[in-house]
Amino acid sequence: MTTRVSTAQIFTNAQNHISKAREKESISAAKAATQKEITRPSQNPAEWTVAANLKDDLNIREGIAKNAKFATSFLTATENTLAQLQELVGRTHELAVEASGSGTVSPEQFYHILPEVEGLFQNVIQAVNTEFAHRPVFGGYQSHQKPFDTEGSFSGDNGKIEVEIDRNLKIPVNLSASQIIFGEGLQRGVNVIDTYRGLLTGLKEGNIQGVRDSLEGLLGAIDQFSLGRTQVAGSMTEIQRALDSYEVNQEQSQKVISELEEADPVKVFSDLVRDQTVLRAAIETNRKVINESPIDTLLK
Repeated sequence: MTTRVSTAQIFTNAQNHISKAREKESISAAKAATQKEITRPSQNPAEWTVAANLKDDLNIREGIAKNAKFATSFLTATENTLAQLQELVGRTHELAVEASGSGTVSPEQFYHILPEVEGLFQNVIQAVNTEFAHRPVFGGYQSHQKPFDTEGSFSGDNGKIEVEIDRNLKIPVNLSASQIIFGEGLQRGVNVIDTYRGLLTGLKEGNIQGVRDSLEGLLGAIDQFSLGRTQVAGSMTEIQRALDSYEVNQEQSQKVISELEEADPVKVFSDLVRDQTVLRAAIETNRKVINESPIDTLLK
């Protein structure tokens, strides 16, 4: 029995051969251009999914790392402020010791010290109103105004600003003014503002005992600021650990992504040359078949 092949079938087969060859050549060309082994999900759904998930995780962690770096900068500004406060209170303590060193201190000596102490108090107020990124470091959630006025009255709150520094790990980056400035919740807490007010009142009234009463509070304030710096250092250490972990994770994830996606250059270009040759051969062979007349086929 003789099998007859119609011209339509010949044409269809030719088109199919060319289409398949062209598709393979297109895939090889894409790999050569991108140097990626996987250029579409259908090539390897499992590896494509793994790589896509790793990329998503990297993007999320990159955003978290930016938050962590912001937190580091915020804490650095806080630490610098506390160091400045320690210097200011330390100088104030020196002046208070000088003023209370003798029972026969004259009012003139008090008035000589008073202007500098008043200036130091205003410097303290400026320091506790320090802002970073338009947010007071001791203001809690309140950010629309300075937390302390010129007299030292507090209008902020004790809100904790938490920042995510790692997956499911958040830490507060601001210190409580109630604790660090007013000494609330501490075993030997000192109200720094009231200590300055008492010292200034003693100096204005020539009350040496009032000046002496401020000495212990000033030393306590210095220790209180030191405690705040310790808390800041602890938070910065935790953030640094999170950033180090991020860098390690980033390196490992990028390595896995590279292993899944990146192609062997030699193999890629070898496959491209092969597929281009196959495509040209398919086009040339099928061109001859398609152009051959049915009569010529029968007479063969």
